[in-house]
Amino acid sequence: MVMKKYVAFGLTLETELDFTGVLQESTKETDVRIAEALLHNQARRPTRVHRRGVQARFGKTPTSLLLHWAGIASFQVSGGKEIIYQNLGADEGTLRLFLLSEVIGLLLYQRGLFLLHGSAVKVGTTASVFVGVPGAGKSTTAAAFGQIGHTVLTDDLVAIQLMGNKPFVIPAFAQYKIWKNTVDGLKLNKSSLEPSFEGATKFLVTQPLADFPNAPVPLQRITLLYPSNARRPDEPIKPLRSPVELLKHFPLPVQLLTGNFLQAHFRDSLAIAQYAAIYQQKRPNGFDALNLFVKSYSDRCLA
Repeated sequence: MVMKKYVAFGLTLETELDFTGVLQESTKETDVRIAEALLHNQARRPTRVHRRGVQARFGKTPTSLLLHWAGIASFQVSGGKEIIYQNLGADEGTLRLFLLSEVIGLLLYQRGLFLLHGSAVKVGTTASVFVGVPGAGKSTTAAAFGQIGHTVLTDDLVAIQLMGNKPFVIPAFAQYKIWKNTVDGLKLNKSSLEPSFEGATKFLVTQPLADFPNAPVPLQRITLLYPSNARRPDEPIKPLRSPVELLKHFPLPVQLLTGNFLQAHFRDSLAIAQYAAIYQQKRPNGFDALNLFVKSYSDRCLA
């Protein structure tokens, strides 16, 4: 197989897997090597991470982090520079899906990035992040921004990097997933979408690769979305509350929430809150209300 280079989360990945049409190709120096090899399964601890209905198992060695999905694949992530995988029966599309979700999340964790389970959109020159419990509307909100021409930076794994103590969102890649009810509610053209490898209820939207940004985008706001009937007021989150509120949306196995990481999380949360507004808000009730919210939000950002 021929090794090729692609860009995801601002990193150049070198791999035999074919990401044509999903990731931009790169000619830069390799940051991350992805290769196939036999792995001794040491990932035995259950996690809250599920893909395609299969619960991930987590493991750890002195040099690596491990994830295992029975009947799909095992992954070993080392030093923020290498991903080794063993295919246990998955097709290549499924391998790509898993690599670009929690697996690359482990690598970003090793590289010291601040991670959230959420979506991010670029509106004008700044990024807005939406996090929330499952079903809160993160991906649907991002898709509504995408429908009116804004770039969806990520729909699942948000990577934030502090540069000069200011927060920036690292663009993931040009493809994002949406639920079937989102396709119907936003009246998107289903014939132009591909089924997601996660199942028939999700579809893939691919934004133009040539237009997708690779440079970090300044973070303007983080919105904690709650269901429309939640008993929570729409209000800003005080900076001192930000570490606890953002920790609820950590996207990786909870076994990684250890002493050194928690110290860094609290420090970085406070730094993020100094520059980005953090709000809690009930999601708009219905697609008409969502479209009005997105237009109003966009107008404020672009004013």
